[in-house]
Amino acid sequence: MGLALCGKAFKLENLQIKLHGQQYRARKKFEKLYNAANETYQMHLKFLRISYEQDKEKLKEISAFGKRPRSIPDWIKQAYAFYQTTSGDEEAMTVLDSYGITAEIFQQNESKIKEVDAAFRTHKIKLGAAQNAVDERNKVIKELDTYAKRFRAICRSALKAHPQLLEKLGIKVYSKGYKKRKRKKNNNQSPTANNTEQASPTTRESV
Repeated sequence: MGLALCGKAFKLENLQIKLHGQQYRARKKFEKLYNAANETYQMHLKFLRISYEQDKEKLKEISAFGKRPRSIPDWIKQAYAFYQTTSGDEEAMTVLDSYGITAEIFQQNESKIKEVDAAFRTHKIKLGAAQNAVDERNKVIKELDTYAKRFRAICRSALKAHPQLLEKLGIKVYSKGYKKRKRKKNNNQSPTANNTEQASPTTRESV
């Protein structure tokens, strides 16, 4: 059982490393597409907002009015709405054309928004798979740790009269009457240092 758990743990470790690499590459691809598409998107927005600065109703009609979204899904939703409504507005397209942004150029960035959407979805899937692999690996390692503790306890009981064998198994054997030394408290340590150490959060494993 112990060897089986070790083998399973090693396989899951290799799997999570592989999936971590996949989600990392997917994230990099998404970020590259997003940065390029957003730069052009913001430029298109800026030209129309300048042109219709005194006409907020018009900006609302072409989805060019409002606060910048904080999440990627909201950004994608807002960008889709902007390109779909603006491309169907002849007046707005004429304004953009005066800035050198033709209908063809405008549609090209609309296609890039779709690429960003697809890349974002792919990254989320890869990220979820990598996290599941980490959780599964940690579960098996916990099982292995429990098995190892039981195994050591059984060995100590069965080989109590043979300390040499226990040592060969890597199990420490203390002589009769041995007492562990208590660690001395460091009275010279400042209260500030103690507080800082206690307040330090446990680092969670990232995918």
